[in-house]
Amino acid sequence: MNRDAAITSRIMAAVKNTGTRPELALRRELFRRGLRYRVRTRVLGHPDIVFPTERIACFVDGDRWHGNGWKIRGLESFEAEFGHRNAQFWKEKITRNMRRDQDVNRGLEHDGWTIVRVWASEVERDVTAVADRVETTVRASRQRRTDTGR
Repeated sequence: MNRDAAITSRIMAAVKNTGTRPELALRRELFRRGLRYRVRTRVLGHPDIVFPTERIACFVDGDRWHGNGWKIRGLESFEAEFGHRNAQFWKEKITRNMRRDQDVNRGLEHDGWTIVRVWASEVERDVTAVADRVETTVRASRQRRTDTGR
């Protein structure tokens, strides 16, 4: 199938990158637990869920776009996922995404943020366990702030 690049670009632009089902499920669970957060911020990397006071940035990464798709699909390696047309393009794109994630993590950590990264597949499999992880991080940060008087 040969598709015009402009059509492919339009299709890719329509792919949802915020407000995905896993992200919404995690947000609902955190809200249910009494945790309040922000979702539209100018924080580096545009985290999906932000606890600004605690300086915690939570990302719900799509498995395919952030380099975990090969694992959940049962393939032997990252490269094995790209055995189709335009394989080199997709390998380079996802590799860039993974590098960008690392750069964002480093930048946020340098600025004093704690990062929680979870896979969308983790949320889909067990939103409660993922919410436990986020809640533990938030509550520990709040406790440290209380203990130090900040």
